[in-house]
Amino acid sequence: MISAVRNHLRSRILPYLQAPLSTTTTTSSAPLLFSNMSLSQFLRNNKQAFLEDIKSNQGEGWTIVMGNEAGDLDSCASAIGASYLSAKLDNTRAIALIQTSRADLALRPENILAFEFAHLDPSHTDLLTLDDVTASISLFDLRTSFALVDHNRLLPKFAADGEDRVTAIFDHHENEGKHAKANPKIINTAGSCASIVADYYRSRFPTDEAIPDVASLLLSAIVIDTSGLKTKEDGGKAEDADLIASKFLYPLSRFGSISTTGQASTESKTIPDLSEVLSDAKLAVSHLPGRDLLRRDYKEYEFGSESAGNFARVGLSTVPMGLEDWIERDGATKFWADQAQWVKERGLTFSATLTTFRSKKKQKHKREMLVVFSSVKDGAVADAPTGLEKKLYGGIESNEELDAEQMDLEGIEGRRARAWEQKNKKATRKQVAPAIKAIVEGGW
Repeated sequence: MISAVRNHLRSRILPYLQAPLSTTTTTSSAPLLFSNMSLSQFLRNNKQAFLEDIKSNQGEGWTIVMGNEAGDLDSCASAIGASYLSAKLDNTRAIALIQTSRADLALRPENILAFEFAHLDPSHTDLLTLDDVTASISLFDLRTSFALVDHNRLLPKFAADGEDRVTAIFDHHENEGKHAKANPKIINTAGSCASIVADYYRSRFPTDEAIPDVASLLLSAIVIDTSGLKTKEDGGKAEDADLIASKFLYPLSRFGSISTTGQASTESKTIPDLSEVLSDAKLAVSHLPGRDLLRRDYKEYEFGSESAGNFARVGLSTVPMGLEDWIERDGATKFWADQAQWVKERGLTFSATLTTFRSKKKQKHKREMLVVFSSVKDGAVADAPTGLEKKLYGGIESNEELDAEQMDLEGIEGRRARAWEQKNKKATRKQVAPAIKAIVEGGW
């Protein structure tokens, strides 16, 4: 089986084998990697060297490898894994950037657990976060190149026109048609971006002390994003790429390792066990206040254009808690105040909160969507719906892929908001964002 997997992966990635994340190699007299170096040590050393360089040359010669701004495990693991493998195999100055602030790392307990499995520093000081960079330089002033994982368009906060500064892309989202010169540029169907990263490097995967940590991190991302490698037929999102990557990574990881006595190590875990502990951690958010729930898994988009008269800044938050449970916990007044404040804080045209959870009684998987424009003061009469509101609500309700059925919520009356239950449980933000984009850019 492993031999077949190897041959399959080798045939798929041969066209890309000669393309590193960056054509710029290190000019430092000190090597980036040393023998017997753990992944955590590599990250710490790399971070220190990068932060020193941005003070002197704005990071010129480095490639920042980063996931999307939601900062989920797939983005973090893919960025860390790709940066290590690129530095190790291609001798590039590749540095992984987590696109969140250091304080926000705690908002994702599943990430913290996966970092622990990969033996990263419990203080997370080995990770490079946004505020580590902005403490020394504005993002706009960086002279680095970029490798994008888990998204395929450079955010404008990094460059006004970053078309030619992106040297590599690994992604599984809708192709936005940017960065044509990126090489490799791999945008394939997969449940997890980590599978695409593993697929790309498979034929050259090194054998060193850090690999069990790299493999554990990539595998954790694949498992949590595919609900334990469940295929679509079983209600999951696993594709062939995920199944192949997991079969390759598992024996290399700490979860599938064997001790010197020939027995399973104390860190060994089956895929179902790994899926369960990561999923439990991901759902452990009941202690987070409303604002933290909205920002823990958040992406922001700019759809349309001001010149065309259809510009909209849209924020999409994924929350593992039902709307009714959320309102019951916080009270309707606090719930709606948090929604309105978030729209104002982010300067949004509207926000969309996507919930994913299991019902308390039957433990059935459910998805909901809440769109909020701007709340009116208590007791006031809401303005008449705008053209965009009417177009958006109608477009969502007529979208067969979303299969959205309007639902009532306590306190929603008199607000510029609408809520739906998504009958299609497989429609995630990957499907919702393009649907909203099409509606907004269709004009109103």
